[in-house]
Amino acid sequence: MIYCPPHLTELAKKINRPIYVVGGFIRNQFCNLPLKVDIDIAGDFDGEILKSAGAKVKVVNKKLGTMWIGYKNEEYEYTRFRKEEYALDGAHSPINIEFILDIDEDAKRRDFTANSIYYDVLNKKIIDPLNGVNDAKKKILRCFDPEFVFKSDGLRLLRLVRFSAELGFEIDTNTSLTAIKFKNHLENISPERKRDELDKILHADKKYEVDDGHYKGLKLLWKLGLWEFILPSMLKMEIEQNPKWHKYNVLEHTFMAVKFSNGNIKNLRLAALMHDTGKPVSLIQFGNMHKHAEISSKIAMQELGQAGLKYPNSVINEVSKLCAIHMYDLAADTSGAKMKLFCAQNFEILEKLEALKYADALATGKDREKFFPPRFLYFKDKLIKEKAPIDIRDLKINGNDAIKAGFEKSEIKNILNELWKECIINPVLNNREWLLKQLEKRKL
Repeated sequence: MIYCPPHLTELAKKINRPIYVVGGFIRNQFCNLPLKVDIDIAGDFDGEILKSAGAKVKVVNKKLGTMWIGYKNEEYEYTRFRKEEYALDGAHSPINIEFILDIDEDAKRRDFTANSIYYDVLNKKIIDPLNGVNDAKKKILRCFDPEFVFKSDGLRLLRLVRFSAELGFEIDTNTSLTAIKFKNHLENISPERKRDELDKILHADKKYEVDDGHYKGLKLLWKLGLWEFILPSMLKMEIEQNPKWHKYNVLEHTFMAVKFSNGNIKNLRLAALMHDTGKPVSLIQFGNMHKHAEISSKIAMQELGQAGLKYPNSVINEVSKLCAIHMYDLAADTSGAKMKLFCAQNFEILEKLEALKYADALATGKDREKFFPPRFLYFKDKLIKEKAPIDIRDLKINGNDAIKAGFEKSEIKNILNELWKECIINPVLNNREWLLKQLEKRKL
């Protein structure tokens, strides 16, 4: 028994024309997955017919015939039946659209058979031109015509990986082999679209609670040869590590670190993905991996930045910083004074840093007993309890006081920073009387 939103049935009766629910909302009912997806509908008519029945209609893409439909308390995305023609380079947008009446032809232009199942709302029946019901039940991703699908639109290569990871579906062999054949078409997909798909793959396990879906997605990207067009640094990562500390090579360790990273912590999995990208470079340049954290930070800046996937600057800066400092206090033997300073300087990302270090340790595949638990949150709590001036603006003096004491404007930053560090280590020093005396004393 197919569930259909009740007001959609009412709308179909009002226009007395077939409205078809298609895509994930129907697919998920055949593979027992939650229906927490947008409701896509299709038909062979324009939006004016829906307007006449009292629906709200907003054109999303006139060329593609897609519209947002609002009716009572329900929302849908409507797309007219169509045929598409694409350029030969796999660019995402079709170069020619023809609106049609044939549902079978409309099904053929869709990506996967499991997404090409239609439910006729008015007549309460399934229309299944490409045997998608069988594939959905067997949890298989298959293209009716994989050459057309991947040759036409390179983004579907990433959608193949993402759907497989999110849904827990296996990929049909012919579909997989054809995807590899056309992998170069990812070159013509915009960085922003690749970035969005990568983000979804990194959190694929969260969509339908599919165990390790995100890890499976990363492995699929490798199997299909797609990392070259997303994060090229991944291509160098299949190198061995010291077996005393690591069970896996760098690539597998990286994927495992993502696997063990908490998907509810923003940017953590992206940081886990990038945190060891500098190891191959460090090995080549220095003969060891000791400087990999600093190099990983630079690679993150480049591959996530404007020359790469064009993440927002806030994301780039945070991930780059986490990469740079993820080896700090590795043996938990840094002095308390240095730990206080480090934690004050990185106060806002300490939870993420500690979570990254836990994931990194688990991903070694070695006994946890050899891992020193991070101390960052301990020292963060200590700073808070001691009422330390976490920000330099929390000092009981400011730049005006430094000027009155005779410091030049060019000197203010350095003297305040010097005093701030002392107050972090010993917070009781953050009192105005002592700080003013220090300004006078140090100006002499």
